Amino acid sequence: MALVPRAALLLGLVLPGITSCQLIEKDISFPEDMAGKNVIGISSGWAFVEAKVNLENGQGPLADPILGGSDSGSSTTTLDPVFGVGIKYLRYITNNWLVGVIYEYRIFDPQSTRPLNADVDIDSFGTNHFIIEGRYQFDPIDKARRFRPFVSVQLGIVPEVTADGTVSYESIPALGIPATQEQIRLNGSSFITLGFVAGGSYLIREALTLDFSIFYEYAITPTEDVLTLNPYPNNPPLDQPTTYDGELFERGLYLTMGLSYVF
Repeated sequence: MALVPRAALLLGLVLPGITSCQLIEKDISFPEDMAGKNVIGISSGWAFVEAKVNLENGQGPLADPILGGSDSGSSTTTLDPVFGVGIKYLRYITNNWLVGVIYEYRIFDPQSTRPLNADVDIDSFGTNHFIIEGRYQFDPIDKARRFRPFVSVQLGIVPEVTADGTVSYESIPALGIPATQEQIRLNGSSFITLGFVAGGSYLIREALTLDFSIFYEYAITPTEDVLTLNPYPNNPPLDQPTTYDGELFERGLYLTMGLSYVF
């Protein structure tokens, strides 16, 4: 589903509830000066994310061109979102400037990809994301002083990426080797992300805001691991392990919606 229909569906489900008389408090507005106030909140949403996989410096029989292999390869795959939640704490340094921290837990289900002469299917995996945010929140732009847009920059770190997967190899008729599969485990290193955010906060009750945002995030450093493949342990001359230096760069567009309490 495209980005605009998904966003419209999300808003269509949520807006009727938040605009009801029972939830929205009347005759309230943002204070004239928010300096010194704190914000805690929770959010979730949807993501459109892809990852580029690079494998280099192959060593072993699967990397030997004489045996039909390759010592390098790359591919791009889509990371389908499964679940995501974020918890934030921000503080108003001035009426317009905020700084804070965010913790996000994200689960993705990668689509099958083919960086070499084999299909790689990685199982769903989760990541912990720790983020520092600097935000500029504009003064209210509506007559009732209830809606404040914002823009922000986020610098984050993912300490590790751990995932299991399956590599599916085609048959090699010349050697009498049938098609086979191999289970692998990835233990990727930490990587750093940079994100650019635009959104808004609408005051629905005293000290309670409905927040929504759209942001683009990309990895400025990759997660790295050494990939070891050994699908034919009893079939010379392919019976030795093959290793590749692997790296993965992630990037994507995110839509979020949540609630924040200001105190």
